[in-house]
Amino acid sequence: MSKDPKILLKEAKALLKAGNYSEALKKSQKVLKEDKNNYPALLLIAGSMKGIEEYKCQVHLPLKKAIKVQPENPTAYNGLVAYYEKEPDKRETWIELLPLYCQLIKIDGASPKVGHYISEISRLVMNLKDTTYIATAIDALVNIRKGVNEHNCQLAIDETLSNIFIEFPDICQQYSDVYQLVLSAAVENESYNRHHEYFRYYLKFLFSLEQYDRLMSAATKMHHIYPSDLIPLEWICRIYSEQKVINDTNIDGTIPIDYFYNHLLQLDTASYLGIIAKAIHLWQQNNLIDARDFLNQAVSINPQQFCAWVALCQLNKSLYCWPDAEAAAIGALKYIDKSKFSNLEEKLKIILIESMIKSANRNDSYEKAINMCTQLELDKIEKRQANNSIKLWLARAKILRNDPDALEFLNEIEKNLESECESSRAEIVFLRTLRLKLEERFEEAIDVIESALETSEAWFILGQMNWQLCNYNHALIAFLKGVHADPNNWQCLVYLGHYYREQGNDLEKSRKCYQKALRINPHSDEAGAGLSTAYRLLKNSQANLEMLQRVTTSEGGGPKWAWLQLGLQQLDEGDITQAIKSLRYVIRADPNDNHCWESLADAYWSRGAHTSALKSYQRALELCPGSLYPMIQLANINLVLGRHLEAKQAFTQVLTQQDKYLPALKGMAETCLGLAREHSKAQLLTRALENIQQAADYITEAIIENPHLSCLWKLLGDACYRAATLPPSYCKLFVVRGLIKESADQSADSKIQIQRSQLFMLSSRSYCRALSISNDSPFLWHDLACCYFSQFRIDPTVDKNATVEKCLIAAKQAVQLNPASWVHWNLLGVICMTEDIKNYALAQHCWVMAIDREPNNAIAWTNLGILYLHLGEHYKANDAFSRAQRADPDYGNSWIGQALIAEMVHNKEAIDLFRHAVQLAYHSEAALGYAHLVLTTILDPNAKKYPLYTYSIVNMHAVPVAIDIMNWYVDREPDSLYGRNALGLLLERKKLLKSAAIQFSEAVKLSLTSSSDHQDITCVNYARVLVQLGNYEQAIELCKRITKPSFQSHCQLALALFKAQKYEESYEAYGAALQWLADAPSDEAHVLCAMAAMAYMFQGVDQVKTLLYQCIQIQPPIVAGLLAAAALGLLHNDYNLTGLVLNELQVYKDHPNYRHHVAILSVYSSLINEDDLPGAVRIISKAVHRHPDDVPSWLGLVRILLETDYTHFGNCAQRALFLGRRSATVAVAQVACISSLGQLVDSHGNHDGLRSIQKTLHSFPGHVGSWANLIVALSS
Repeated sequence: MSKDPKILLKEAKALLKAGNYSEALKKSQKVLKEDKNNYPALLLIAGSMKGIEEYKCQVHLPLKKAIKVQPENPTAYNGLVAYYEKEPDKRETWIELLPLYCQLIKIDGASPKVGHYISEISRLVMNLKDTTYIATAIDALVNIRKGVNEHNCQLAIDETLSNIFIEFPDICQQYSDVYQLVLSAAVENESYNRHHEYFRYYLKFLFSLEQYDRLMSAATKMHHIYPSDLIPLEWICRIYSEQKVINDTNIDGTIPIDYFYNHLLQLDTASYLGIIAKAIHLWQQNNLIDARDFLNQAVSINPQQFCAWVALCQLNKSLYCWPDAEAAAIGALKYIDKSKFSNLEEKLKIILIESMIKSANRNDSYEKAINMCTQLELDKIEKRQANNSIKLWLARAKILRNDPDALEFLNEIEKNLESECESSRAEIVFLRTLRLKLEERFEEAIDVIESALETSEAWFILGQMNWQLCNYNHALIAFLKGVHADPNNWQCLVYLGHYYREQGNDLEKSRKCYQKALRINPHSDEAGAGLSTAYRLLKNSQANLEMLQRVTTSEGGGPKWAWLQLGLQQLDEGDITQAIKSLRYVIRADPNDNHCWESLADAYWSRGAHTSALKSYQRALELCPGSLYPMIQLANINLVLGRHLEAKQAFTQVLTQQDKYLPALKGMAETCLGLAREHSKAQLLTRALENIQQAADYITEAIIENPHLSCLWKLLGDACYRAATLPPSYCKLFVVRGLIKESADQSADSKIQIQRSQLFMLSSRSYCRALSISNDSPFLWHDLACCYFSQFRIDPTVDKNATVEKCLIAAKQAVQLNPASWVHWNLLGVICMTEDIKNYALAQHCWVMAIDREPNNAIAWTNLGILYLHLGEHYKANDAFSRAQRADPDYGNSWIGQALIAEMVHNKEAIDLFRHAVQLAYHSEAALGYAHLVLTTILDPNAKKYPLYTYSIVNMHAVPVAIDIMNWYVDREPDSLYGRNALGLLLERKKLLKSAAIQFSEAVKLSLTSSSDHQDITCVNYARVLVQLGNYEQAIELCKRITKPSFQSHCQLALALFKAQKYEESYEAYGAALQWLADAPSDEAHVLCAMAAMAYMFQGVDQVKTLLYQCIQIQPPIVAGLLAAAALGLLHNDYNLTGLVLNELQVYKDHPNYRHHVAILSVYSSLINEDDLPGAVRIISKAVHRHPDDVPSWLGLVRILLETDYTHFGNCAQRALFLGRRSATVAVAQVACISSLGQLVDSHGNHDGLRSIQKTLHSFPGHVGSWANLIVALSS
């Protein structure tokens, strides 16, 4: 018989407590066999299995069966939970535990473990992250929440649900009501750990439900709880902004929005939501400009803010800032949600169309606007809605694009317009006016628009047309009416600024108008440039700079007009570097604006960058051909750079366009004077005079146009002064009679030629006239002093004392007006050195002051050196000249000073110093000094011994150079006896006998007024040249005019008589010279030799021998006498005489002047006396070998070989010609002719022989043999 189940259960329970799990299991199983649904038995079985190792994994089975038996009994649930909680990290365990916790909360809500269960549910959901289990948990918790009355339990459930919804937002839409209920309850309990987060999600959820009122209330409440939190403030600002902008709902009266956005911006200054709300609030208060600025700031922070773009679009439209409105509309359309804001999209497109039409005169914009209008019109037709406004915008775009069908389209719109559409009719009138305005039919357009002056835009177009017609008063009224109709119409304000600046002469009003216009539209070039110009005219540079720097950035950002005006302002203030930098930004922004290139060129020129300025002006001229300003600036730059020919060409182009343009006339005169200086320096004096004449003509024309400009009179004075200082033969100028007082009775427009005195007078009068206009100009006083000083020096007709006094007064006045300029001190010092003033102390003081003003001053140092030189202080003078050379090595006067010192101390470097000075520039002292030293060196018989002679005279071509500079000197000083005589000597040296004769002739004429010594010297020189020219009778006459005869003069007379074949008179003249005038034995010997030569012609040989014997007896004997005796012996077969003399001549066989004579006489002696041809050849060959560079010896050899050995003749002839290539003696010419003739014979008719003869002819065109050879060659 089986035991009672209760007893068995009791026993099993006791065994379980005692730890006898196997027996307890067995007894429990017995009970379960009898009653399969015995709940206690199932629990005891589960408890027993826990103690048996092999059954531990099956504990959950009896517990689950127990739950099925009694689902409302928490005991089995707790056991199963306890079982699963032992393995908390398994996902399978989480899946089992989740419904158990939910059921436990449901059936045992009063249990103290409820809180634990709820938290575990939250944990398991977060870990599982499975939508199915999440939904299960939410459903369970929601159902539990409905039936739970315990407040704490309900709070825990709400917190858990809130956490679940926050962590898994995707499921919120499925449980939106629960989500809202739970979050609304959660935000009320501040004790939650995540209360702030619940509030944040709650606000977001309310926004998604579009419950804006509840959202504003909740956000306000959250702000009070969390006053430093940004989220509630951002929601408030966002809802406020979007309601106003998108839904056009004004909630300003419901909340203090300014408190919220100000508080938000205090917490976060970069909060774009706060900035947008502030902008919308300012907009509501009609502060459109500040609102626009804040909206721009907001979209720069967050470009994806649709609300901000929409508001910015509408604001810019209200402010007539059409390009900005266009950009804002494009931005809004980019971020619009078309499904939510379809009506707003159409509105934005219409604003975009209006902005594109009104923003600029661009055909591409009009084309886009027309396409958009067409598309919108089609959409309206599909929706069967009215579309008048779109058609009107389409008509405006067509009119602006000059479509031929625009008028027809407008008429069609007007025809179909309903009678009550008054605004549309007014718009049609405006469009008709616009069309007439574009066709420049302004008067008709004004008549049309006067019937529809309802808008500010209509008043503006009326004012514009009156402005075009120069009806400025009517324009003023229209613009004022336009501003009254809409104070934000900045275009009217710009024109008002133009009016007050250009017509009303009220710069302050102009500034205010420009300032307000620029405040409304910061991107307006007209307003910005106008305001900057107004500031500049008001001399308010600080405000101008601040304004311009505000709208520009250091990296080059900012509008073009701002950089242009900034550059101009910096240019006015002298900040050239920054001005160039600013203007370069302008060029980068618009490289095709010729005015900007001109401004940049002005800046470059101000800095002295002439090449860059030149290129910039050229670019401006390329962009605008024929523009006068860059043309004349190019000419001026070339003038400054010294490119006078290019400048003259440029000024000519300007005058071709505008022949009376004063700046061009003045520039042309300056250019011609510059050319005159260049030509004067190059000694092209005729060209210089032509240039000065042109300058005088141009400047006279300019003075006739405007005689009240001091610069023109100054230039006229310069031209006359420059002409007056030219050499006498060039010192003349044609001027209009009106400029000369003496010619008042003649026609003032006719011209008269004036000479030096009148030129100086006209020059000084011109300077005085300039001073009457600009009395405080030190440089005009300086020029006047220079004019008086030059007149004092070179005009013999003036009163010297009076002129030098006026000169001194003018120079002192220049110093007084500008004591900081060294040039005035220098001039005053020069004047004080004149003989009439002779104030050397003041001169020294002046030059010291000049050096103090400019230490690197070659001119002042040189003048100071001249003073010391004049006072005999050579060391100080040399030091001053050295300092001058260090300051400016190209200043010639300092080299002249040192050359004078070197000449005084007989330093051989004097000639090199004078030569260097001559090369630098012409100066009379340099010319005289160099010519004198050249002549002195040439006439010095010992000078040729030194290498300096070869370098200074031969290699440096001293004689030709001296001839050139003395020609220039004689041109300037035609009455200089010394200059004429020196030039004659130099020309004679170069065998230019006719030119030398002219100079000596002039010198003889000038010597008539000088001392007899000078007259005698010039007569001797002239006579010597005349003898060489064959004018013997004139030479004899000149020699007879000599008052104080000398040995040289009398020998010259004897030579002239001899050449005139008056032998007896010549003989007597030589005899007189020998008896009375010969002082030195060598002179007597030479005269005796000459008398012997003459006696040979009309007396016997014995007389000749006597004379030669007397000549030879004089010690030391002269070589000429010995040579003559040897030659006489050869001629008369006196071999003894020849032999004796040749023995005496052997000591001279290596003498450079006589060796070839000795060799030739020896050769002739061998041929004549001994008939020894080989011996003769040996003699001359030895001479050639001893002196292979001796040309006459070679010529002697060639002559002998021509007769004896023609095979060697050619080579020797070529050698002789090579050595004699620098000389043109008759002997060399003869050898050349013979050699070329020999080559012709050897060539056998080919062209080589003819070519040789042609070369000889070109080398010696004055030799008759050259032409004879050519005739022979051509004949053959």
